[in-house]
Amino acid sequence: GPLREPIAFGLNRADLVISIGDDAAQAKFRADWTAIETFRGALKPLKTGMDWQGFRVFAFAGIVRPAKFFTTLNLLGANIVDSREFGDHAPYSPQILRRLENDALAVNAQLVTTEKDAARLPASFLPKVLTLPVRLVLEDDSRLAAAIDRLFS
Repeated sequence: GPLREPIAFGLNRADLVISIGDDAAQAKFRADWTAIETFRGALKPLKTGMDWQGFRVFAFAGIVRPAKFFTTLNLLGANIVDSREFGDHAPYSPQILRRLENDALAVNAQLVTTEKDAARLPASFLPKVLTLPVRLVLEDDSRLAAAIDRLFS
């Protein structure tokens, strides 16, 4: 992705691209990079039966764009009473985890994080945290499947 290496370098190795982003980002990408076959996708919350509407949460994330995670929670109706942003792949020390737990208790909110962050939490801390799973949803997955078939036939 563009935050890990210059786009041109990555695209030189790519046969096709799945582009994720809002309409403006999609339009800019298509305008700047017309030579490669592109498929549009979006990260969407997985339906788990969890009712986020009005649910008091203390959200934390150590991903490239924590604000996107917080926006997703807001769109689901969660009441984010506080949040913490950490750097991408930031380690969660015992001190940080204690602070998160105490801060969430102080505002009577449930700790919530991403699946990526939850994978880096110690097993002993996981029962204290809810995760919001997301999945890549493609605009036209049959077109992508056909393109992959062409690449390998």
